[in-house]
Amino acid sequence: MDQTDLIFESRQLGRPTLFRRPSPLIAALRRRAPFLVIVILPTLLASLYYAFFATPQYISEAQFVVRGQNNQSSSALAGLMAITGGANSSSEDTYAVQGFMMSRDAAQDMLKTEKLAAVYDTPVADFLARFPNFYSGRTFEDFFAYYKRHVIAELDSTTGISTLRVRSFSAADSQRVARALIVAAEALVNRMNERQRENMIASAKRERQEVLDHLNQLTAQIDSYRNKVAMIDPNKQSQPLLKDIASLQSMVLTTQLQLEQLRATAPGSPLIVVYQQRIGALTDQIAAAAKHVTGDDASLVPKISAYDDLLLKRELTIKELVATTERLDAARVQADRQQLYLDEVTQPNFADYPEYPRSLRDIVIIFVTMLGLYWMGGLIVAGAREHNLH
Repeated sequence: MDQTDLIFESRQLGRPTLFRRPSPLIAALRRRAPFLVIVILPTLLASLYYAFFATPQYISEAQFVVRGQNNQSSSALAGLMAITGGANSSSEDTYAVQGFMMSRDAAQDMLKTEKLAAVYDTPVADFLARFPNFYSGRTFEDFFAYYKRHVIAELDSTTGISTLRVRSFSAADSQRVARALIVAAEALVNRMNERQRENMIASAKRERQEVLDHLNQLTAQIDSYRNKVAMIDPNKQSQPLLKDIASLQSMVLTTQLQLEQLRATAPGSPLIVVYQQRIGALTDQIAAAAKHVTGDDASLVPKISAYDDLLLKRELTIKELVATTERLDAARVQADRQQLYLDEVTQPNFADYPEYPRSLRDIVIIFVTMLGLYWMGGLIVAGAREHNLH
């Protein structure tokens, strides 16, 4: 027996048992076991994965801006807001488009139109990068979380240009999905345009329709009044009666002149009585005719006044209708000026080489992370031992 061996005696089944001291290599491995398990083993596994299993992933990138012909105010306050970087509707619309691209609606749309599930659930993809995999669920929420890691839309606030990046296991698939997202975003902008246009002209339309309804009501009231008084136009129908009264009054004046001349030249003439009777008859006719024009409610004056009132209301309503029509046309012109459109700066590209996985970076990150955890654990254990000693 070597001198370096130590003999330990123990009772097992009534016989002593001998143990050899471990070799220095094994002893060193045992002392370094936590470091090997916590730091080296994950780093080694990651290196093996990236070297032999990780599937190349390609990114298709597109850049776009959301433009609009919004009328900018020239006031000093508007200029100050622009200088200080105040928010405007164009940036809000850009954020809306970005939000849509990374939304559940866009993910569902891509699942239906671009078969996005087959893009990420392909035999080409490795067991960790594909969806679904062994550690993820299979619900839509799980897929949406995966989708947000592979479809990213960002805005450069300095240039105002948005960048869309789509990552998949095929350069053709990445380009196709990116193009589909751009098309879907253009459709969203068109819907936003339609809603914006409708909102801008809806008020003017309602105002014009209210005036038009009022005009129709006045027209119906005029028709009803004509039927009530049995006259198409009391003003025009009263004109012949007024002419007759004027003619009778003229005849009275002529007869009175003749009577005065006869009294002056022949005071005893029997024609004086005739002229006096004629004047009386004409006066009676004038009085009778005047009763049809003025007097009680059955006369023409109240009818003409009521009719003129309705005509005045209709004339004012027509003028108001013209004004509301002009405002509606102006609202349409303004809505056309504020139309939004998506302008592509660069179209989705076809990647020449994979950008993922970034093996060296990921391996270094894993090593540094696990080393930090190892050191933290060592400090905690050392602190606990020191606490127990005291």
